Amino acid sequence: MNALAAAASGVGRLNDAILWVCRWAVILIVAALAVILGAGVFWRYVLNDAIAWSEEGSKYLMVWLAFLGAPIALRHNAHVNVDLLVALLPGRARQASHLLVAVIILATMGVLVWQGALFAAQGARQVASSFGMSMVWVYGVVPAGALLMGLVALEHGLKAAVGIRDPDRGFKEDHAYAEEIRE
Repeated sequence: MNALAAAASGVGRLNDAILWVCRWAVILIVAALAVILGAGVFWRYVLNDAIAWSEEGSKYLMVWLAFLGAPIALRHNAHVNVDLLVALLPGRARQASHLLVAVIILATMGVLVWQGALFAAQGARQVASSFGMSMVWVYGVVPAGALLMGLVALEHGLKAAVGIRDPDRGFKEDHAYAEEIRE
């Protein structure tokens, strides 16, 4: 196994562990959203007394949901894409296009980590209006989620680099996870 394949395998194992935690965090966030929104509707329309923080808390949980769910979707190729042209390319060219996409994602996530960290630092001086929580907890998920997506893009890029040399061992699009979710 060459160095690129070993690096791809190592990053893949790291992503397996991190995204397992993200998956459970996403499940817990969805459950919390269901409880908070259900309680908010019940209190507002049945008891005629709204829960002051339910709407704001739900919005912040949805931000967390998006940034922790995006790396999982990227790992399983579940993001919306148009792969008509890529599907027509032969093996090495297809792997090169996957590598190019991974590099673009890595660059974009690098900027998002950097700018998101600056934004989160500004949020440390802000407080959520409904329940007094520091906004760094809300804004901090932006660089964290971008870092996780960058790790997934790194894994994909390394696999694609291996695939340029040997397309059979390179990056493979697996849409089974997305199909499983649709069912």
